[in-house]
Amino acid sequence: MTSKNTAAIDPETPCLTLINVYEVEPEQQAALAQALSQATESVIRHQPGFRSVCVHSSLDGKKVVNYAQWASREHFESFMKKPETQEQLKQFAGLAKSVAPSLYTVNAVHA
Repeated sequence: MTSKNTAAIDPETPCLTLINVYEVEPEQQAALAQALSQATESVIRHQPGFRSVCVHSSLDGKKVVNYAQWASREHFESFMKKPETQEQLKQFAGLAKSVAPSLYTVNAVHA
């Protein structure tokens, strides 16, 4: 039996969105995508306020994008303040050439 995971992007549902772009050497892309997925499955998804994470790998092998949604900025900031979170972020950054995180709100969805 296959389980389907879905992430809802809805401008009517208040949430905080993190879009984190990692630049990587192509030989590190799969390792980073796997590390992000494993950390999300084992720890991050169990945190208060967690909504979803989507991990994307660019076709050229040079980027990994982490799209995460949290119930509120407060939930996200609480998660970010944890020492274990900071340690995990250092591990992710160690697989990348650069990291560019930004926080967003959803203004519109066109489907």
